Amino acid sequence: MIQPKFSHPDRGFSLIELLVSLSIITMMIAMTMPALQGAREQARKQFCQSSVRQLAIAWAVYPSDHSNKLVLSLPDDQNGWVQRGPGWEPIEQGKLYPYIRTLDIWHCPSDGTGNERSYSIAAPLRGEHWDKHLTSPSHTWAQFGTDKVDPIINPSQQMLALEELDNRGWNMGSWIMYVRDSHKYDWIDYMATFHKRGTNISFADGHVDFWYWQDPDTLFASENGIFFLYDPGNDDWIRVRNAYRQLPGETDVLQTVSH
Repeated sequence: MIQPKFSHPDRGFSLIELLVSLSIITMMIAMTMPALQGAREQARKQFCQSSVRQLAIAWAVYPSDHSNKLVLSLPDDQNGWVQRGPGWEPIEQGKLYPYIRTLDIWHCPSDGTGNERSYSIAAPLRGEHWDKHLTSPSHTWAQFGTDKVDPIINPSQQMLALEELDNRGWNMGSWIMYVRDSHKYDWIDYMATFHKRGTNISFADGHVDFWYWQDPDTLFASENGIFFLYDPGNDDWIRVRNAYRQLPGETDVLQTVSH
């Protein structure tokens, strides 16, 4: 059989061609990875926002079944929204779990601490030392808090649940901060930043915001687990303080937070 003129025998890729192809593929993967990682983190962030919203809804429903009383937001083995200790059982045995009955929403998918529960409730809402203004008004951590819904002045501005990072094995208390003018700019707990530069926060009316933090010290405290940070001029402290307690004023716990 006569072979066509200029025909070439079949051949595969040369080693150089194969290496060039692999290099191009590697470069394309490297270029698309940040976008894929960003999309994955955005999905986690949205899942987390949905979780704190569901917690807020359950928290809001609870008083209607309990004579308008808020659930105890301090971990407690008798009446707490969760019980004390690490693991899933303290969550399942808590007073708020019957209103949700799923464990997924208690954990932020970006929380790499190993804690099962990623969220805590702000102390004025029947949490840590919420009633010290009644029993021990001179106590350093005295909170002018409430155990009922009615005293909340503005539910849309009252901080409820937020992401908390406690490296002691579980989120041991409710989320607490100093509120007196004599302790202005003093943090007690710090903000968890599972989602880069900010924190998911739900409010007493059920809505959720993602707050970006402006002061480098706020982020530094989160990244290094620093409790009791004193940081004069921290605008993040001012912002959180204004949302921390939307309740009637008391002489022992002032609400003045202006510079």
